Amino acid sequence: MLFNPILRSVARTGARRVPSGSARQATTSAAKVGPGVPASFLSNWYKLIGKSNVTYVTFIIGGVLAGEVLWGFGTDAVWASVNKGRTFDTIDWTKFKSDDDDEDDDDDDDDDDDDDDDDEEGGDDDDDDE
Repeated sequence: MLFNPILRSVARTGARRVPSGSARQATTSAAKVGPGVPASFLSNWYKLIGKSNVTYVTFIIGGVLAGEVLWGFGTDAVWASVNKGRTFDTIDWTKFKSDDDDEDDDDDDDDDDDDDDDDEEGGDDDDDDE
């Protein structure tokens, strides 16, 4: 794209239109205008965190981890509030309980006893030898 002659000429003239002195003055004057960050705060931050590369990297990693935890809790809370009553945890399962479930459990217990009887009948023949 930059090989296009029209784009090259626009890029050249655009670079010539911005004088270097005005750009430098704009950045210094913008730093003086507005509330910004107080110089004492920046100085203290640099003394505590920014001076050493190890503390700065630790600060960044800790900030990322803390931000991830907060973001996770926040999105989980939003998800839970939007889907209340629709997820497994928020459904009132007592509405679905029926009396037939108890009878089925008793039948299953009886079946288990029958299996145990088969094991006893075909058990050890060593008792007869004594």
